[in-house]
Amino acid sequence: MQAHCHLAYAPRGAGVVSALFYVADGENVFGWYTGAKDHGCEAAYFALEHYYSTHATAFCRSLANDVYAGWVLDFAPITTDVRNPVPDDLCHELERLQAAFVREWLFYPGEPGADAEAAAYARLGLPVGPVNIRAERLARVDQSQPTWVYASPGIDLNVISTLRTSWPLDDREPPAPA
Repeated sequence: MQAHCHLAYAPRGAGVVSALFYVADGENVFGWYTGAKDHGCEAAYFALEHYYSTHATAFCRSLANDVYAGWVLDFAPITTDVRNPVPDDLCHELERLQAAFVREWLFYPGEPGADAEAAAYARLGLPVGPVNIRAERLARVDQSQPTWVYASPGIDLNVISTLRTSWPLDDREPPAPA
């Protein structure tokens, strides 16, 4: 089971608009995301049930940044409490992957080492937000567009597009013109 990650960073805007990793497990996709939400940040585990099938895809997310906490089915305009859709054996793996992803890619103000990261951001002329890409990792991010992006090799960008239509981050894509 290979994890894929995607980060979107607006250096002159919200900062980290989204950062996530996911794994595919059969027809389902499970993972974790964080990003900009109302001048702060939000983080949750997610499941895209039946993503790689002919059935309708269901977007589920944890209510807290805890794979074992309550979950909801988020199907606009309705949000409904649901059972945890993540298989028990995969919950531990998602927690491990989330810790590794954060350790490798992200930093938060106030955590150990954040002062050094903030100083590196100051040298680069970048603001520090509620969640940030580690300064040493910025070299791996494509900086050719206003929103800088990193996508791991082999990632299914359709997963990112699907998440953008469902998650509660400020990173939602605008609706298509009528």
